[in-house]
Amino acid sequence: MNKKAVRTGVACGIFLGITIIAYAITSLFFTKSETSKLSKRTVFQFDLSTDMAATEVGPGDCFDVKPVIYNDATEEMYVFIQVDMPTAAHEALYSYDVDDEWCVVSEDDGTVVYAYGSTEMTILAPGDSTSALTNQMTMKSISNAEYAAIDDINITITGYAMGTEDMSTYPVNAWNECKTIGNIQ
Repeated sequence: MNKKAVRTGVACGIFLGITIIAYAITSLFFTKSETSKLSKRTVFQFDLSTDMAATEVGPGDCFDVKPVIYNDATEEMYVFIQVDMPTAAHEALYSYDVDDEWCVVSEDDGTVVYAYGSTEMTILAPGDSTSALTNQMTMKSISNAEYAAIDDINITITGYAMGTEDMSTYPVNAWNECKTIGNIQ
């Protein structure tokens, strides 16, 4: 029985020794980490698409045009679309229906500026798009003589954007602030 007790004692000793060694190995653990000091870059840009195709247009003809602004920035923005077109008999050459989400903020001799928002500016969040300003334009029914006198029947659609922080939410005031910031005449 003495040998059995010795074996049991040796087995307990070995087990205790292994436990102590395992504890010593695990308690001798070390780790270290560092965190970067990066800051986010501000990206402020948008995409303007119009879906205009090259086509022949004469008096009374229609063509598709769907001006949409997509916020491809990291910040919220207020947006505007300016439509420049030739005039005939002191009137804009083209007529079109405007989506209810847009409102006129400036109009002068063939140039009309629209704000995205009806009574208050609508915030365009990153990744969002506006509704199309219009879907179609129609050249007014003018005489062929008036039509022949127009050198350039093309329209130009320009998009503008500005940040929303500390800006007016009233569309006309917001457009005036945008003109000041962008030095737009």
